[in-house]
Amino acid sequence: MSTTRKQHLNVASATPKVGDEHNRQLEQAESQLQKLQQQREEIERKRLEAEEITHQRQDFIDGQIELLERLDHSVQAVDREIFEARQGLKELEDARKTFASHLQTLQGIDPRKWKKTKMPEEVQNAMDILEACENDYEEVVATISEGRRRGFLSTPKSAAQDSFVSTVRQGLAFNLPIIVLGSIALLVYLSR
Repeated sequence: MSTTRKQHLNVASATPKVGDEHNRQLEQAESQLQKLQQQREEIERKRLEAEEITHQRQDFIDGQIELLERLDHSVQAVDREIFEARQGLKELEDARKTFASHLQTLQGIDPRKWKKTKMPEEVQNAMDILEACENDYEEVVATISEGRRRGFLSTPKSAAQDSFVSTVRQGLAFNLPIIVLGSIALLVYLSR
């Protein structure tokens, strides 16, 4: 009987060891589960960060493309403006030179110093110079006025627009008398 009792005691003393082992394994499993959960959360956080960086990168690329296009267009527009401004400035400088030259020429003519014997020749030369200066003046003023009208910094109208408007005006000018006469004839005919 004593062997039975010993066995019973060994079983009883072995049971808590199995339970401790089971608890220890359970704690290890929970610890590993917690670590896996933390790793999963860390991976999820990194994935969200990566997505946010990807979105920000795409926003940058889109913004960069848009701004590059606007800047390129603006650089080209400013280059055109500078070119046209230089052309306008050149026109003004040429006009000033022409005016100054004619001013000096006309100021240099003093009718009081003409010799009476060469009066007809002097008058004719002076009138020729005056007419040439006046023609140049009118031409330069027209050129400057045209530049001011379209603006030195604006793009000129297309030739097609000018041509169409000009054609309509000319057509109306040429055909207006015929239209008026035809209308009068039609009214006379209908009033009979």
